[in-house]
Amino acid sequence: MIKATLLALLLTLLQTLSVNSTRLSRDVLPSKQLLHLKFDLEQWRYEGRTEILFDVKKRRNTIWLYASTKHYKIVGINLIDQTGKTRKIARAISDRKKKILLLRPQSHVEPGQYKIIARFHGKIREALQGMIKTGYVDSRGHKHKQVTTHFEPDKAREAFPCFDEPSFRVRIKLIVEHPATHNTNSAAPVKSRKRICEKRVRTEFEETESMSVYLLAINVHDMGKVSVKSGRGIPVTVLTPDYAKKEALRTANLAARSLDFYEKYLGVNYPFKKLDIIGIFDFNAGGMENIGMIHLMYDCAYSGSFALSPRNELYCRSVIVHEVSHMWFGNMVSLKWWEDLWLKEGFARFITSYAQDHGVITDRRHGDHELQLIMRGYYAGINDDKFRFTKPVRQKLKDSYGAAAMFNNLSYAKGSWILRAVLKLIGEANFQKGLQKYFKTYRLKSADFNDFTGCFDKITSTVSVRDFMENWLNEPGFPMVKIAKDKHKEISLTQSRYTPKGNYKTNQVWLIPVNFKSNTEPSTKYKLWGAKRGRHIFSKPFKWYVHDTHSAEFAIYLYDENNMKALSKELQRNPKVLSDVQRTVYTLNLIENYDNGRVSTSTFLDTSRYVYRETQGDIIERWTLALLHFKNKLFLPENRHNFERYFKHVLIAHIEYSMKKEIQETKDWNVKKYYKWMFYFGVRWRVPAARARAKRVIRHFLSGKHVNIVYLSFVLRVYRRIRRSWRRIFHLLKWYPRSIHEYQIILSYVCHTEDPKQQLYILNFSITSQIMPRAIKRKTVCYVASRNPELTWRFFKRNYGYYFSMYGESQFSFDALLACVTENLETRRDYEDVKRFFRNHSSGTGSAGLKRGLESIRKNMAATKRESSSQRKTDYDEIFKKFVKTLNSGELSG
Repeated sequence: MIKATLLALLLTLLQTLSVNSTRLSRDVLPSKQLLHLKFDLEQWRYEGRTEILFDVKKRRNTIWLYASTKHYKIVGINLIDQTGKTRKIARAISDRKKKILLLRPQSHVEPGQYKIIARFHGKIREALQGMIKTGYVDSRGHKHKQVTTHFEPDKAREAFPCFDEPSFRVRIKLIVEHPATHNTNSAAPVKSRKRICEKRVRTEFEETESMSVYLLAINVHDMGKVSVKSGRGIPVTVLTPDYAKKEALRTANLAARSLDFYEKYLGVNYPFKKLDIIGIFDFNAGGMENIGMIHLMYDCAYSGSFALSPRNELYCRSVIVHEVSHMWFGNMVSLKWWEDLWLKEGFARFITSYAQDHGVITDRRHGDHELQLIMRGYYAGINDDKFRFTKPVRQKLKDSYGAAAMFNNLSYAKGSWILRAVLKLIGEANFQKGLQKYFKTYRLKSADFNDFTGCFDKITSTVSVRDFMENWLNEPGFPMVKIAKDKHKEISLTQSRYTPKGNYKTNQVWLIPVNFKSNTEPSTKYKLWGAKRGRHIFSKPFKWYVHDTHSAEFAIYLYDENNMKALSKELQRNPKVLSDVQRTVYTLNLIENYDNGRVSTSTFLDTSRYVYRETQGDIIERWTLALLHFKNKLFLPENRHNFERYFKHVLIAHIEYSMKKEIQETKDWNVKKYYKWMFYFGVRWRVPAARARAKRVIRHFLSGKHVNIVYLSFVLRVYRRIRRSWRRIFHLLKWYPRSIHEYQIILSYVCHTEDPKQQLYILNFSITSQIMPRAIKRKTVCYVASRNPELTWRFFKRNYGYYFSMYGESQFSFDALLACVTENLETRRDYEDVKRFFRNHSSGTGSAGLKRGLESIRKNMAATKRESSSQRKTDYDEIFKKFVKTLNSGELSG
């Protein structure tokens, strides 16, 4: 008897230890879950009861499920067998780190159907995940209480016991008791609403379709609503504050158009009964694709109410289309495991741009989606994937604890770029057929990489989609392709892994789609190149050539100097010799290579001469930032003066055009996107129209009136007397901002100070403020860190417990926070201090941000050492002097 008991305890111990390194067993499969929740918004607490129905496939000693006893207390738990009898539980073991609850009944669990019944209660938290305490401000300045949730990727277990993995799909029945002054919305339509006492209401929802638990949303609110229907009659409802009904209606119409497009293109109808949308004031991401209940950043749900900049308005509309696409990518077909996160996030970003090009966003110029995908995909992905420590898009995860770190630019940006390449390689018709087959095969099921690529390889035999995607998804980094002219008709190609310093050698070889054009012939046919070296032969002799970026490569291209100089002269004569997309990618490649010393300063400056004739807003903005960065390398007063004259010549035509009154009404998004920079320099250079508009903004803002955020951002930067009124601005912060974006704009320029006392006051204010959104508290730290990194680092260390509890387990926030707090430090002492601190403290989900920060400190130390050399300073001044001599009088007329 003693031996049997010891053996059973040993078996339980071994199973408990294995919980720390494995996922839940597939021998226990949940099918339904009843969830009954009661909310108290006065005490910010909730209590609940849940019933989980599951099938046991094999005989077992234990049952595992997810339950975070750290975040709520379980006051009772029972196991009911298929006969309806309650099985006694001999032992319940809670793993607080992995948030797993292990139940060991007194006797074996035989195959069959069982039910777990649990009762629990907990606090509604101020963190950014789980059961969240939040609210919003109405048009009269009154704050309203709300409860919301954010469960992605593994936070449903922090609100109630459940089987919290994406491959476990269950049907959920939800009942919510809440104050009578509030309503509640969730994944399914409301079945009934009954008053249970004078101040309390019980709302019962219909049973959902089969779904992953992390996609459940619960909202208790007192907002109004506007509703429309899709072409097939699906009700689309946007919950809205009193002052944003017009903008909420526009959001609803955009979501309805998105549903219609995806149903037609993907060949499978929207599988859920309705679609609700709500803006969350204190939200940690652009959006969250909960089934039937999309959460959006407050500004994006009601874009237009806050005079957003054109670029932010475009971004917000893209977010709405993106989240609707997730109803197919991630919701209808869920992931088997988080290692294939790119399959939903990369696809959602890619298909969003594709939907935009097909008229879903009706006021965007046709074809602009390519540029948006480049700026948010190519450029963002390149920046995160270029370091030695970067990881592949697909990574093995033993458990869901590291899933939050997978939500990065590699999954989103690189994933979307790879999918774009597949479309270009196999053709649009085959691509659409593959998607339709995928959704028809795995509707309301889970899928992975093999399932997805198998659907495409059955349709096309010209290219192995599996081989191509494995090459890109399973390899870290990306290639740099060096191209040189060999003969009149021939160029040579060499690929190697790209790193900023170029000192990291590997044997990696990528399958790269190549496609070239020259001044004598248009683009050639696509072909896959998968070798260290290669050649390309044109049919005619040429003066210049360029890689045609429509072939969708994810690489940096380095051309020989003679080719870049020839192309520079051609662009000065006619920028349209390259398309908008080709010029954008050529610019990004040129600036990236110049920043890392692979392109000469003379070539960089010579190419900038064409920018005054450029019409593409993204390119103008990128050149503006690059030239301002170059200005900091000049030391001679004469050179700095001549640079200002040249820089003014490059931008003055754009400034005068964008200051015209009709610019505010135009639908030429390529002009409006870079408008803020033109307004900024217009004010600095005393362009009359810009100056007059700036003075009106000052008067209205200081009197408490809401003004256009684009104007406000640069008025605050230019006018120093506004920054001297920073205490007055902090008083405005108590009631002025109605949106995250208004908070962000005001604080970013209050932080634009060199006074340490003011900086410390701002940091303390961000911690003690009860009304500042948590997303803005994080950004405030980053703003101050950019001006005074040493002060910010000391403050961050003292208050690390607060920041870790607030952001340490959220997907993006802690990664970005650790990067911005450390990346501006620049001494060896700082470098060692950061490493020493994080040897004793967990970096949570911010490990990648910490690595970027340490890499940045090393670069800063090297840059400081270089700048201490007078020869380095003289070189830039001498090069610029020679460049000035090549300019004509008109180019220095500023």
